[in-house]
Amino acid sequence: MRFRFYLLISLLSLSPLLKAQTELELQPDSTVFIELEEDEDEESEEFDSIVVSPSEKYWDFIRPRDFYFDTSFAPAHHFYSGWDTVTINPYRVDVKNMSDTVNLVLANFDDCAFHPPAIGDVTSNFGFRRWGRRLKFHFGTDIRMEVGDPVYAAFEGVVRIAKRSADYGYVVLIRHNNGLETLYAHFSQLLAYPGQPVKGGDIIGLAGSTGRSTGPHLHFEVRFQGEKIDPAKIIHFPSGSLLNDTFQIDKGCFKHLYEVQSARLKAKTPKSVKARKNDTVAKIAARYGLSAKKVARLNRVKVGTNLKAGRRIRLR
Repeated sequence: MRFRFYLLISLLSLSPLLKAQTELELQPDSTVFIELEEDEDEESEEFDSIVVSPSEKYWDFIRPRDFYFDTSFAPAHHFYSGWDTVTINPYRVDVKNMSDTVNLVLANFDDCAFHPPAIGDVTSNFGFRRWGRRLKFHFGTDIRMEVGDPVYAAFEGVVRIAKRSADYGYVVLIRHNNGLETLYAHFSQLLAYPGQPVKGGDIIGLAGSTGRSTGPHLHFEVRFQGEKIDPAKIIHFPSGSLLNDTFQIDKGCFKHLYEVQSARLKAKTPKSVKARKNDTVAKIAARYGLSAKKVARLNRVKVGTNLKAGRRIRLR
């Protein structure tokens, strides 16, 4: 009898704790405590644990609690006027018509050490390639990887973007001290956050196949003032080394933009059209963004010739 009495008292004393635990499990927005090893995050060694809501992203809670990035310390401020953590290319600079030549120091003994972004075979280079029936321009270099392989920052700098996008999947963009920006796409997991200082060789994520990807790989881009440059002009991928310690940027680095523009116009331009009433070659050419002289030459007429309605005019 005495045993039953003590058992009843014990159950009554535990019931509030059991009820609280049940309510905690049923709460969809309950707080979760994730314990860290002592050496897992040196910047957070002073904390025993990091508090994480289930709705938060991983890269939100690897960031120190009191972290603040002063944008006045953004790298390469003489090349870039702003610091945007959302838009990949907020600059809208017409670099393909640049008149100056810019010389960048890619590697030296101070703060520009280089590290290859990934270790693997190149599966797709910078340039035009077939995507099903369509011809598309590939603006980066693809490196074959396995899911979970480490991806490294190429140079020292600061992470400007770390997010998920529809095309790139999980993507990181770093602005470097040397003036370049590099983009890394299709991560399975991000290990970087906006405003994070990185050095060449720091791991910024794990390879994957998120976004528009047909298999695990790293899509790697090199950019200057928002526009892409062929990474193979800077990096010798078979050896994973720089081609040169310096790199010269001029409008020749962006001549592929004219090829892309031409290909897009060609894709939108029909082979021929019927002339409308009061049409001239000049009017038709302007309608499709073409050279009037070229259209006139194709059709063996003068630019200002009035065309009969319904006449078939070749455009390409």
